[in-house]
Amino acid sequence: MVLFRLGQSLPQPGVDPAVLRRVADRTLPGDQLRGLVDLVTGGGLYRLALLPFGALVVFLARPLLRGLTRVSPRLAALRAEGEAGRAVLRRLESRTTLVLGLLGGLALGLAADTGRLLPGPAAGDGMLRWHGLPAVAAITGCTALGALAVLALARWMTRYGLGHGLAVLLLAQVLAVLPGQLWDVERESGPAGYALVLAAALVALAATTALVIAGRRGGRHVPVQYARRMIGVRRSGGGEPTYLPLVLSHRGFVPAVAAALLLAPCAPPRLPYLVLLFVIAALGAAVAVRAGGSVPGQARVMEREGAFVPGIRPGRPTVEYLAYVRGRLAVAEVLGTGLVAVLPTLALVAVGAADGYRFGGASLLVAAGTALGAVGSVLGDVQEATATRRYAEYVSDRRP
Repeated sequence: MVLFRLGQSLPQPGVDPAVLRRVADRTLPGDQLRGLVDLVTGGGLYRLALLPFGALVVFLARPLLRGLTRVSPRLAALRAEGEAGRAVLRRLESRTTLVLGLLGGLALGLAADTGRLLPGPAAGDGMLRWHGLPAVAAITGCTALGALAVLALARWMTRYGLGHGLAVLLLAQVLAVLPGQLWDVERESGPAGYALVLAAALVALAATTALVIAGRRGGRHVPVQYARRMIGVRRSGGGEPTYLPLVLSHRGFVPAVAAALLLAPCAPPRLPYLVLLFVIAALGAAVAVRAGGSVPGQARVMEREGAFVPGIRPGRPTVEYLAYVRGRLAVAEVLGTGLVAVLPTLALVAVGAADGYRFGGASLLVAAGTALGAVGSVLGDVQEATATRRYAEYVSDRRP
């Protein structure tokens, strides 16, 4: 963690940190779009740090590789080849991260060299000690190498630490920037305004997190009973009922954050913005639900195993019933995702803090999403370690 934050604080070669910090401190407050970019990059982008994008490049490389795996049968077959296949996928992930780091570093170097990294006529004056090709090449190379370093660090943390390394790093860079953005409110609005905005932000974070957790825990247990001829195959006893859990994708913050990031460059009026945000997040959740498990596939598995829903005939009636139940759950998830997207902005609007600060509803969504992902992965590792220790104690106690 210390190495990661040092990489997001130390400037790249050829950068004058004093000039860059002065320009950033003058232009970033009050700009919500750049405040959001500053948040997701851990404060390193607008300071041209050694790790300017933080863990963002690795975060984007992994879903890109998963998408390619779904499209390419050859890549999909690697997952079934054991350790050798996983080693190939790890090398592909490293190459994808390197390519994204080179592209991002090239764009960053061109923006810094032409003075377009930050707004203002003098934004490019004195920030770089080098200019032209040397400056662009240095920034591109440092960014690409930094992305590979973050990937190696995330893998190391996942293997030897607690939780998913990338999720923990994302949370670390968000928490490094968000308190400073909130502290800007105190300087601009005073203690009373700061207390009001802070209370609204905490309420919004708690409400959105609780809503997503409820969605992940939610589901419908459909009662299922096995035919008596299958009892000897599957279990002992007589035809007792069990349950089929119908759980949807529960993407949680993903469609909401994607909608907020998509609308971040725009500046529509407040009511149309909230409506668009709700609609885009709900559509994203609907697409995720559509890509979920297959109801006919579940019905075929039930029929093959001799299972049936009491009161529902096997075959097509079972498919229609399961589709009906899943459709009701899908409506709840779609509406809940839309509410998650607009809730932080609504809370800030209620206290009059929707504009004028460099943080907003999208920043709160990013903070809540990264916190839930990192804390969930850490708690999962803790529970697994606890279960392993208890099992070892149980085995040792039963030995003669």
